[in-house]
Formats: sequence, structure tokens, C-alpha cells
Amino acid sequence: MRSRITVSMVLGIIALGVFLGFNVGDNPTGSKTRGSSSVPPITLQDTDNPAIIYQDNFNSANDTTALKARGYNVWYRGGGPQGLTATWFQGNDVVFPAYEGPTTGYVAANYNVVTGTNNIDSWLVTPRMGVGTGDTISFWSRSPDASTFPDSITVSYSAVGDSVPEAASWVTLGKFKVSTAGWTRNFYLTPTAGSNARFAIRYKVVGGGPNGTNSDFIGVDLLTVAGTGGGGSTSCNYNWSTQTSGTPNQLLTVSAVSDQIGWAAGVGPTVVRTTNGGTSWTAATGTGITGDVYNIYAWSANDALCTTSPSATFIYKTTNGGTTWTQVYTLAGGFINAIQMVSPTEGYAEGDPVGGKWTILKTTDGGTTWARMATEPAQVGTEAGWNNSLQIIGTNIWFGTNNTKVYRSTDLGLTWTSGATTGTVNTYGVHYNNATTGLAGGTAMVLSTNGGAAYTGVTAPGTAGNLNGIEGNGSDWWAIRSGNTVYRSTNGAASWTNAFVSGTAVFQDLDFAIAGNGCSNGWAVGNAGVIAKMTGTLVGVTTTSSEVPSSYLLKQNYPNPFNPTTNITFALPKAGDVTLKVYDMSGKEVAVLVNEFKNAGSYLVGFSAANLPSGAYFYRIVSGGFVETKKMMLVK
Repeated sequence: MRSRITVSMVLGIIALGVFLGFNVGDNPTGSKTRGSSSVPPITLQDTDNPAIIYQDNFNSANDTTALKARGYNVWYRGGGPQGLTATWFQGNDVVFPAYEGPTTGYVAANYNVVTGTNNIDSWLVTPRMGVGTGDTISFWSRSPDASTFPDSITVSYSAVGDSVPEAASWVTLGKFKVSTAGWTRNFYLTPTAGSNARFAIRYKVVGGGPNGTNSDFIGVDLLTVAGTGGGGSTSCNYNWSTQTSGTPNQLLTVSAVSDQIGWAAGVGPTVVRTTNGGTSWTAATGTGITGDVYNIYAWSANDALCTTSPSATFIYKTTNGGTTWTQVYTLAGGFINAIQMVSPTEGYAEGDPVGGKWTILKTTDGGTTWARMATEPAQVGTEAGWNNSLQIIGTNIWFGTNNTKVYRSTDLGLTWTSGATTGTVNTYGVHYNNATTGLAGGTAMVLSTNGGAAYTGVTAPGTAGNLNGIEGNGSDWWAIRSGNTVYRSTNGAASWTNAFVSGTAVFQDLDFAIAGNGCSNGWAVGNAGVIAKMTGTLVGVTTTSSEVPSSYLLKQNYPNPFNPTTNITFALPKAGDVTLKVYDMSGKEVAVLVNEFKNAGSYLVGFSAANLPSGAYFYRIVSGGFVETKKMMLVK
């Protein structure tokens, strides 16, 4: 039936527009068995303590003057300290659009900024901020698809917020070649605390780059520093719902790239993928894979690695969303348990011992080639590992075994030790929330507070089945047994409650990523193609910056359209009472997001429309004589 708009409806909408104050310019824009109960079942690096300390989506002006006004320092090696030279500048949507927000809403640098100087080293140094040990910096980066030169980004950290480039206090957190296949997210862990700390993103161009062309262009977007250091705590509501995977096959592994992008895989081989938060899952098995998939790791909607085990164990790679898979490694007589990338180019894989040594593989070219490390730990007896039982944070690696121990390395595989997991022989699941605090589980659960040097027994969730997977964030933990329940602890694993129960499902793996609102989001998967989605919604208002803005600001919500959660950012140049409310098309108030006194600063508030129908809504802020309204679309 074709809908009709009556005269009274038009007049009602006009009246609503007058009340809310918007105008026409507003944009609505392994073949292993875990006991007898089940068949065995990374993620963008997991963050620790998700409170947002600082965030910049670069949607405002990003020339040198504007960046300096926001507290950034700008340096380049060839030209000395920051001046008016635009070493970093507004993004160019002709080269490529921003990751989020307006198409030009990112900060960029170019080789041609300082003519006649090779090895350009442009520093973008964040404003001073208070961070704690284990906090993280994350950001998205990319270069044009046409780039063939080895441009790279080096991420550095100074606990004292040094004002001199390459001073002794600057610590290199990591270095990677900039992705040319699209926007890629990068995570780095803070080594030490600093009340005046700064991070630096350093764009390096080697000599010989094509001066003056777009192939030497680099973009950075949505920079976030997250953790407990000075940022307060983020409070999140978590809701679970089942989704349709489109396959009846057993799913053994899942990788959450973001709250929107996820990959799951299992018997068949079977690979499915979502790019819309799980609203729909599509087949991504494509061509090239043989055997059952026991672990999958993805870092974008297009890029993923997986490991299978027909007769030998293979690693496969896709760069086109699973349309085709290329075999990049074969391990005869072995079993590769898990894979994790630590940057767009560097990654590690762990597998069962072959030839008396554990299999530890490393790639430095984005997973295209792999080689065993010379420093693999020696096998003890007949010990072996478990698929999905691997985690890497910073330079720390942990993986589980069947021999009452978890192996650990603090230097990315150069040296190895282990911690005894007395009370559980098998450690099917291992997860650390930071470099020191982690859980491991098999039939029982153990806790380490010293990075894996030692473990002690703690209360395990449930009463039966194997602990197939563990996830966590801050003081929150989630775990699954080989059954239909997802368990949650909010007190550091001292006690557990049922977070979600899904009929007769048998869960095999779970994986979460941190959304832009600082809350965990992800999936649990299992037998008969079961997939359940956990969505984290921000509760209350989080301060994203205490720096005083120059003017009032209400930004367009993101994402938009949304289903069912979105984030709204606003800025206050002076303290005062603030109301932020949501209205439907009839002008009826449907939610009050903020109604209190706020200090000057920038804020982020989450909004969940889980109980509202699809359609257009308006959100309106009132503070200190400032009134602004924007439109958003809920699409379920």
C-alpha cells in the first residue's frame, strides 16, 4: 500500500520543526576433543579499561593552527619545532574519504610538506593527559591504494609529555607500514603511567618518495586514548540477542573487529561475515579453503586469516572479504591453534609441538608469509595446546595447554616461561584484561595477577562443561562453558551471574571488541550455527576532554542511521545546566539523556533505542542560551 501524507501531518511536522528549532539545513544524515562433552570450539588487540580519556574524530579544522589550539604539538625533523608550516593538515576526500564523519574529517600529512628533505619525519603529538599503566591509544590510518613506497607510522609515548622530538623520554610503542587497502585500526598499550603524558604519531617517508603526488599521502582518524588514568570509569549496559548465521554448521571460532564487523568460522569449511553488526551474516567461505576452520582472526571487513586442519594444518588469507582464500602456510604433522596480528604487518601464530618444539610462527608482511621462530619453547612430554587459546597484549603472549600450565612470553616470543594452573589440567580459554591480570580455564578457573608467572584458583561460572572461552574488560569478565549460557562477573571473577541463556545452544567461542563508546561489543558462537550478539550501551555521560572548547557544539550522532545504539557528542565552552533530550516525529519526548550541571568540556553520551520503532527522531540540547537540534534515523 502506498502511504499518504495529509495536510494535517505536514502542519504537525512544521510545528515540530518550529518547536525544536531545526531548519532545512540540518542533515538527517583442531580436530581435538575437549573431554567427552563437545568438539572444540582475536581480535583487534583487546583494550584494557575502556574509559575514554581523550578522543578526537578530527571532524573540525585540522590545519596546524587548529591542531595547536586543541593542545597538539606539531614537529618535523627537517624543519625543527612547530611553526606555521602545515606538517599536518585537513584530510582530502579526493584522495580518500574519512573513516567516519564528514568525508574530509581526518588529519593528514604529505611528503611534499617540506620540499627537498628526504626521510621526512612528521610528528603529531597529542595534548597532555593523565594516563595509567596499561591504558591504550588507538586510531585508524590509511594511505592511497596507489602507494608503492614504504611509508610507515611509528607510535611513541612520553610519560612526562616531552616537548622535544626524539628526547630520551620518548618510548617507541610500535611501527608499521601504512595500509593501502583501506582504513585499519591500530592499538598500542601504555608502558607506564604519566599525569602529563603525550602520545606521538610519527609519519615517516623514506628517501625516493614521489614528491608532490598523492601516493605519499597518509591519513589518521578517530584517535582515542582509553583507560582508567584520569578518565573516570565508563558505565555500560549489556544486552544479548540471537542472530541468524545462515548456516547449520558448527561454528568453532569468532573474531570481532568492531561492533559492526565480525567473522565466524567452523566445520565444513564454513566462514560467515557481518558488516552491519550482525543484522545479516553472509557466506564468506569463497574458494580456496579445505578442512574445518578452527581459528579465525580478522582486522577489517576485507582482511582475515584462518587456520584449518584436514590432514595437515594450513593458514589461509583473504583480502577481499572471503571471496577468495590463498593458502599461505602449511604445517605437516602439526596443528595451528590460533593467530593474532599486532599491527597491519606483524602477527603471530601458535600451534602444537612439531619436532620437540612448540610451533611459534611470525609474519612481517600482513600474513602473506610465515616462518617458525628460532626461539620456540621446548615441548615437555606430550603436551599440546587448544584452538582459540591465545592472547597478545603489547609484547606479552599467553597460550593454553593440556599440561597444567599456560606459556607466556614478555618479549613477543624471544624468551618463554610458564605459570602452573594448578586445579585445571587443560586451559581451553585464556584472556588477560591488561598486562598483569588474566584468567584461564578448563574444568576449573584460575587467576593471575602477575602477568602469568603464577595462578590461583577462583570461583568458576556454572557447574558443568568445559570453559571454552573467556573475555574481559576492566573488572568485567565473560565466560562460556560447553553449554547454552554466557556468564558474567562484574567484580573481577569473585562471583558470576548468567548474562545470557540461548535455548539448547552449545557455545564454542566468544570474542569482543571495544566500540567507540568505550563499551565491549561482540559475539558468541557455537554448534548448529548459533550466533549471539552482545551490545554495550553507554550509561550516563563520559567526559572526553577537559580542555575548554571555544564554542558550544552539538555533533551529528554516530553511527547514523543506527540500530539500536548510537553516540552523541557535545561541547560546552562554560559550565552550566545542560539538557539533552530525544523526541519522536510528533514532538513527544522519548528519552532524557542529560539533565544536570556540567563543567566546561567535551562529552560523549550513548543512546539506546532498543524499545523504540524505526523512524526519524530528533535530539535537542539546551545550555546557557545555546539551543540546537539534529535529526537521526533509527533503522531496525
